[in-house]
Amino acid sequence: MTLVAGAAALTMLTAPGAMADTSSHTATPSTVIEKATGTQEILKGSGTVAAEGAQVFLPARADDPISATKGEDTIKLALPGVGGRESSSTSGTAVFAGRDDSVSTAAQATTDGGFRALFTLDDANAPRQQSFGLTLPEGATTRQTAEGGLVVFDASGKIIGGLETPWAKDANGAPVPTAYRVEGDTVTQTVEADANAAYPIVADPKWTWGIISGTVYFNKKETAHLASNASFVAVLFAAAPPPFDAYGILNAANISRVAWNAGSDGKCVEVKVPTFLPYEYKGGYCK
Repeated sequence: MTLVAGAAALTMLTAPGAMADTSSHTATPSTVIEKATGTQEILKGSGTVAAEGAQVFLPARADDPISATKGEDTIKLALPGVGGRESSSTSGTAVFAGRDDSVSTAAQATTDGGFRALFTLDDANAPRQQSFGLTLPEGATTRQTAEGGLVVFDASGKIIGGLETPWAKDANGAPVPTAYRVEGDTVTQTVEADANAAYPIVADPKWTWGIISGTVYFNKKETAHLASNASFVAVLFAAAPPPFDAYGILNAANISRVAWNAGSDGKCVEVKVPTFLPYEYKGGYCK
């Protein structure tokens, strides 16, 4: 698993589009953002707010990270903005200036006890790269899902939560292709805006506690560990919310069996979450 404990960088890129639609817009930054995210999942308030057993801290300045704490685990994400909060919507979106005139950044606490860190790219000339500072609990490791999200495990191998599958939307609400790339301590989000994209474009890394949907891949060494220890498998997936925690525990023996078969075939195991159905695979991470 790739270690990302401590300070890490989360980077967002957007492909240039000199011919892209740069329709003028007069809406406020928070209005643009909330058109993309909706308001149903935004937790209203400022400073420290609480939901679902977690405390989320919304910074007053871009210098301070947005953070969420649940139990002994704290996740922090430093916004790539500058200065104090420029505005706040009544729904709970806090907006900050970006490091370029054509970019703004924002933070939202969410009703599930997580948070969103958002960027608005005003036009095709907006800088291609924006970087976050990501801090995870000591010893935490990550695994990317087939759908592009990022699962975070604590030092014992238990799932803490993760970054949901990345998304981006243009001014018309049309999805813009986007993906994370994980390289060591760097996570890069690439937004492929073509000539038909309407600006502004909003993108959203979202932190969620517990299981996120996707496919988790294990390499050959990890597959061998799963094959030899069904109890470890049960502990690994026990953090899923009900009823999926039960699915993980009930499927522990099956996951170990498929992992044993995969090892015998020279392959690795992948596990679909939240159903916890295991399959053999080869290539890619299977080394």
